[in-house]
Amino acid sequence: MLGAAAGVAVFLWVYGTAPLHVSWDNWILRGYDELDVQQHYAGWLLFRNSHWTFPLGMADTVAMPDGTAISYTDSLPWVSICLKLLRGFLPATFQWFGLYVLGCFALQGAAGGLLCARGLTGRGEAAVTGLLGGGLFACLPTLWERSFRHTALASQWLFLFALYVYLESRDALRRTGHAPKRRWWLVVLAFAAVGIHPYFLPPVMVCALLWCVDRVRLGGGRVGAVTDFAAALAAALAGGVLCGAIGTESSLSRNGYGEFSMNLNALINPYSRGQYTWSRLLPVLPQQTNQYDGFNYLGLGVLALLALALVLSVAAAFRLPQEVKTWWKRNWPAAVGCGLLTLFAVSNRISWGNNGFTIPLPGWLLDLCGIFRASGRMFYLPAACLVVWGVYTLRAACRRLSGSTVFPALLLAVLLAVQVWDLSAVAAEKHNYFTDASAQPTENVACHPMTAGIGTGRSALLAAGEVREDRLRLLAILAGKEGLPTNLDIAVSGAHEAAAQSRADTAALLLSGRYDPTAVYVTTDESVWNQWQQIFANDSKPTFFVADSCYFMLCLEP
Repeated sequence: MLGAAAGVAVFLWVYGTAPLHVSWDNWILRGYDELDVQQHYAGWLLFRNSHWTFPLGMADTVAMPDGTAISYTDSLPWVSICLKLLRGFLPATFQWFGLYVLGCFALQGAAGGLLCARGLTGRGEAAVTGLLGGGLFACLPTLWERSFRHTALASQWLFLFALYVYLESRDALRRTGHAPKRRWWLVVLAFAAVGIHPYFLPPVMVCALLWCVDRVRLGGGRVGAVTDFAAALAAALAGGVLCGAIGTESSLSRNGYGEFSMNLNALINPYSRGQYTWSRLLPVLPQQTNQYDGFNYLGLGVLALLALALVLSVAAAFRLPQEVKTWWKRNWPAAVGCGLLTLFAVSNRISWGNNGFTIPLPGWLLDLCGIFRASGRMFYLPAACLVVWGVYTLRAACRRLSGSTVFPALLLAVLLAVQVWDLSAVAAEKHNYFTDASAQPTENVACHPMTAGIGTGRSALLAAGEVREDRLRLLAILAGKEGLPTNLDIAVSGAHEAAAQSRADTAALLLSGRYDPTAVYVTTDESVWNQWQQIFANDSKPTFFVADSCYFMLCLEP
């Protein structure tokens, strides 16, 4: 609870209360670092208006006529499905992203507190360590960088709890000789991960695999180990089918494995999308194009923790070689798992700054890796393991040297203070964004006086031909707000041929002099809009207007 409280405190320090107002979506309509948050919001709005079908995460109101699964709009399927059950009670404008990220900070702090306080028997010592550990994990820059820019990826508590369950289950098996019941939480977390964001499934499954390996190593039974991993895998597959993440797209793989990888300087490079001041001390370092998505800066406090832990570990290797040997014997599977995730995160395009080289891989392997082409995200679990290792090393060394339970907590507090100081500039910048968004109203096609109420009595918002990329998501938000299904395609995976054909057919229909009087037509090509006006010059029913470089045609009396 103290770790969760620390996470909430960090959220309020960084973002304030503005994003918690569910009826205020101005900050989304402005975009946040990039336009992805508009896509997530549009997916939720359109899914909210869709019919119930199977898979549960399928929205027939977007990419008409076939629809799409909201896993591919990154609209957090499990959250959207639960809220869709309440759609009759929700206000017309309802953005839940602020509340969700607040929950992510609380859960991250709770998981961090549990991880850092593991093994402590004194209630006071555990409470203080849990509070400080929760604060440290809530101050990991990867959590801040993903929050709101890519809200689903703020759900890093998933693999943190999986790591905690693995470590606790392993220790319980070592003590008692029996597999504890808590291991089944790995099944729950695997099911949850695939319906929140599929990128969190690999780190959760790695924790499940590590548990199974250690179950065999510690004499817990091979059959039981296989059963445990199979149960987690089955839960992930069932969750994927249920929410539509699996089985609704022609291909899960995307081109570009290696483009969105982790630069080898990422841990000390305070650079991200949005040009924030991530460090008050360290300079921004060069990196390859698109490696902003491999952002993994740790913060000065964590870097200092790891440097201190490394020094203490080297000293222990000389003074206590048997203890170090025992540590490696106990933890080598976790080290191997983190090493493999790190290699995947770096990818076959290895780079330090602007320099690098590519290791050629066969096409089939590149296609397989392309399922998780934004590979830099796979370092999140190894980074968490480094923090846990640093805290445990610090605790053990302080006890050996002083025997005091106060000194390690005091040292952890100092490191947390360094982390907070290092990130204080970016915290102020993010806080100011929401302050500015509150003070400056936004007027775009999704909240324009000309488009307000256009959904009344109408059947659909139909794009005629392709629309501009910078208006696509806003038009989808407009359709969702107005309760209109649309043939716009905002999914991140592949192209929906039926929706593309619908847009082409709509353009051809209008150019032939025909239209559906109940539909709203839109284009971002002014010349096409001028053709419409010429074609229907003698028809008194259609009206034409422009809003935010989007050109509309509709009938005033559908």
